[in-house]
Amino acid sequence: MKALKIAATGIVALSLALTGCSGTSKATPDNGPANALPAGVTVTATGGQAFQRNAAVDGGTLRTGTIAPVETLDPMSPLNSGGLPVARAVFDALFVYDKDGASVPELAKSLESTDKGKTWTLKLPADVKFSDGTAFNSEAVKKHVERLASEKSQSRSAGDARNVAKMETPDATTLVLTLKNETMRFPKFFTYGITGIGALVPSPTAVEKYGAGFGQKIVGAGPFTLESFQAGGEIKLKKNPNYRLAGKPHLDGLTFVTATDTQSRLAGTIAGDLDLASTQAASDLVDAEAGGLTALTQETTTYYDILFNLDKAPFDDVRFREAVIRAIDLDGLNKAVFDGLQTPMTGMLPKSNPYYIDTDWPSYDPEKAKALIEEYVKDTGNKAEFKITTTSPPEFQKQAQVMQQMLADAGITMTINVGDQPTMVTEAFAGKFDSQHRFTGIAAETDQALSTDYLSTSPVNNTQGSDPKVDELLLGLNADYSPEHRTQVYTDLQKQFRQWLPIVPLIQHQNGWYVGKKVGNFPGTLPGTVEPDVRELWISK
Repeated sequence: MKALKIAATGIVALSLALTGCSGTSKATPDNGPANALPAGVTVTATGGQAFQRNAAVDGGTLRTGTIAPVETLDPMSPLNSGGLPVARAVFDALFVYDKDGASVPELAKSLESTDKGKTWTLKLPADVKFSDGTAFNSEAVKKHVERLASEKSQSRSAGDARNVAKMETPDATTLVLTLKNETMRFPKFFTYGITGIGALVPSPTAVEKYGAGFGQKIVGAGPFTLESFQAGGEIKLKKNPNYRLAGKPHLDGLTFVTATDTQSRLAGTIAGDLDLASTQAASDLVDAEAGGLTALTQETTTYYDILFNLDKAPFDDVRFREAVIRAIDLDGLNKAVFDGLQTPMTGMLPKSNPYYIDTDWPSYDPEKAKALIEEYVKDTGNKAEFKITTTSPPEFQKQAQVMQQMLADAGITMTINVGDQPTMVTEAFAGKFDSQHRFTGIAAETDQALSTDYLSTSPVNNTQGSDPKVDELLLGLNADYSPEHRTQVYTDLQKQFRQWLPIVPLIQHQNGWYVGKKVGNFPGTLPGTVEPDVRELWISK
């Protein structure tokens, strides 16, 4: 039988051919002279924007703002949106997504199966070392998978790791993995993304040396090494002098500064305290340009949502869930918080996703919401009330306040609690919440993201609930991963999510970055992520 293989040609196509973001008019160069791209700005293969001020310069440092505080960088933890790009810069990735959503090697050489996904052979390069001098070999990857599968693991990739029944290391560059349940989706475990944490391999020497403190002392084989770590504060990286790729990275150092408040992050970049930062709001890009920065739209696959705890009242009743969805006027929310510049959601997948279908997702209907609440209260004797935990950035708090009034108009009392992101992650993992105001993403790993968040056996299914039909559909991709089958499964999944209603999809982000005058090159974001390739950042002359 011919081997199914992931090698430099990217033979195994993944779930999503990435599409360009909707963005602002300047993101589309065909709009005519009036909307021409600014000097130095180009459109990337994924539809985002890159910026180059001058030819490559080696040396110097840049400061970037992160959208969430970072408490740990250990892949065995539930790495958040603030920690992922830092870990990525230190570890490198075994595989990454290309512009077409295919999995292609970065640090690894290939991954193949000859028996329909039961056994996988991972090939690694020779002579690569972690920054502490430890050999990057098959034994290091084996220990990494074992850590992710351990009982203590809270990694978003723990479920995939626990599907590994046996690992063998016939030589230093070969790891053979035998799975408990065969799956053609297994390569995504080793492909970097929100759920592809198997791609980030730590030095086993450092793991053993630092033990529980490894998350603040991480060591990898990437372009940068960790210079200093302040939990919830600044994280400083310095160039790895022994990085495997000659001439990379260009920077001598990169500092990540916690800046959860979007306005302070923008103001800090305009003032020069930061050199570049990301945003999820179209209005920030407008304000950035007005402040003299270069604003760059990027591929957008993420959106704000309300996560329900399906294991407890009132959200164990689908009538209450639907009432909440119907009580929120998404167009009004968009206008009140985002100046009407972003896109309301109409289902579990953004409309930009090529698998999106219209499922007649519940739309704004306050009278229907009131009727559902009256029925729920009469049948259960419960009050129409719940708590929501949101976080500190103004766009989150303003959304919560607007939704609170909308829900009150439908007879639902929502109490707002403001929490920090690390605590919210811990409470979600433990199921100690009513609902949470957060955001989710459906990118190059559509099925992986859905499996991680909604499969009943996933250790990080934070809904605390399950739907048998959703399980059946997601597991059905294990044996047949053909494009035709995936299309049908995604269609059926969206229809089933319409019946289940596990979350409230709210407003789609407008992902973007803005850069200051010290930045000489910004390459756009990596496919399937919201972060740039830090190896290709350099300073202005």
